[in-house]
Amino acid sequence: MPASGPIKEGQRLALLNRLCEVLGEEEANTLMDSLPPIYWEQLATKGDLAASEQRLGNEMRSEFAKVYGELHRLRTETAAEFKSLRTETAAEFKSVRSEMALQFARQTRTMVFTMLGLAVPILGAILAVGLS
Repeated sequence: MPASGPIKEGQRLALLNRLCEVLGEEEANTLMDSLPPIYWEQLATKGDLAASEQRLGNEMRSEFAKVYGELHRLRTETAAEFKSLRTETAAEFKSVRSEMALQFARQTRTMVFTMLGLAVPILGAILAVGLS
């Protein structure tokens, strides 16, 4: 019949004294040193360790699956964001190119009319000097 709790120190001492009487002091001490101060059923067995290992492995696989799923979700979101950014950037560059082309056309037209405005009086002055 198993004990109802851990053996108290007084009980251990009484057992040691009796063992010394029966076995001798050295053998009694050896035997007492080998007795655990806890219930035998509290000791882990190989089966307990295997079950713990299995549970831990399952938990780790589950956590790795969650992390992998989260990484996959983040990768998908990031790819979508970059695609959106590329689309927006391309549209913005197209708008900037159109605006630049319009401004270059206006600048070119202004320069041509300014040059013509300067060339006509100079040409007139050259003709006037040449005819006189």
